[in-house]
Amino acid sequence: MTTGDDWPQQDELLRRALHDEAAKVLPSPDALARIRARTARAPLWRSPLTLGMAAAVATATAVIAGGIAVLGDSTVDTTATDEPAAGPVTGSERPSADTTSPIPEATSPTEQAPTSEPEPETATVPVYYVADTPAGQRLAREFRTVSVPDGPLVAAVETMISVPPVDPQYQTLWASATEVRGVEVAGDVIEVDLSDGADYTGAAPDVAELATQQLVYTVTAAASMTGAASGALPVQILVEGERTDRLWGSIDVAEPVQRADPLAIRQRVQINEPAEGAVVGRTVEISGEAAAFEATVGWRIFRDGGLVDEGFATARECCTFSPFSFSVELRPGSYEVVVTEDDPSGGEGPPPMSDSRSFRVD
Repeated sequence: MTTGDDWPQQDELLRRALHDEAAKVLPSPDALARIRARTARAPLWRSPLTLGMAAAVATATAVIAGGIAVLGDSTVDTTATDEPAAGPVTGSERPSADTTSPIPEATSPTEQAPTSEPEPETATVPVYYVADTPAGQRLAREFRTVSVPDGPLVAAVETMISVPPVDPQYQTLWASATEVRGVEVAGDVIEVDLSDGADYTGAAPDVAELATQQLVYTVTAAASMTGAASGALPVQILVEGERTDRLWGSIDVAEPVQRADPLAIRQRVQINEPAEGAVVGRTVEISGEAAAFEATVGWRIFRDGGLVDEGFATARECCTFSPFSFSVELRPGSYEVVVTEDDPSGGEGPPPMSDSRSFRVD
């Protein structure tokens, strides 16, 4: 048995034995190369298995960290979109709907969009105004397309009273405060019921007569044009549903009022088409009525104050109101046409009457 005191002697004997054995070893010529080849092998930490395991660990760590980040940050947008980041989305790959989106509330029937209102009924009616002529004030006519909630006869009289004429050379003699309570064809008479809101007193006799005829001509023309009456029926003027003796202190309206002689009360040339301010094509059709000597009317067309064209037209009959028409080719621009009755006196009599219209050619 070896004791503690024998360790130095035993150690010396072991060292000598190892030295003797080492002295017997003879290394081969390629021993060094084989040693270097063995030491050049990849270390364990760079082997494919080790790298795969490291990548898996890193991925797992990232996933865990990412999950922690999402749970910890409420501003992250997790809503699915309709446009995928790459490639089409098909089948089960399509993102599910965002259940956090608000659901539109149901609309009750009373909250539905209102349907469009029907267009109001309209009609074209003749309306008489007053124009200044060389022979004094005379009646002149416009055709107006107006709403007719109470019928075309009421609409025609209301337009005459309260709607300004389109032609700036025309006017009305009636006060706008006058209201039309009703118009009715009663047998062989047309009854026109007016309110008492207007002053029917104090007018000059000639103005009162012309104002009365303005009403009579308007309502009788409207009744004839719309078929409500045949011919020019006399007009019974009422105020608040009752007959009155006089209007404006001088006009007897106790009985139905007849139309006055048109040659004495109308301007003798009347343009119907084109209407004032109309837009027309390059072939301009001009028509109207005239009570002219030898049924002849002269016409002139102006542009910017300069004469563009002129000529004559022939009415259907002489010396009574009858139709005339003519046409002219014009380039685009703004024009005025003036139609004048023939002057048989050669300038020695009163100036002839005329009518004019402004229009535009496109």
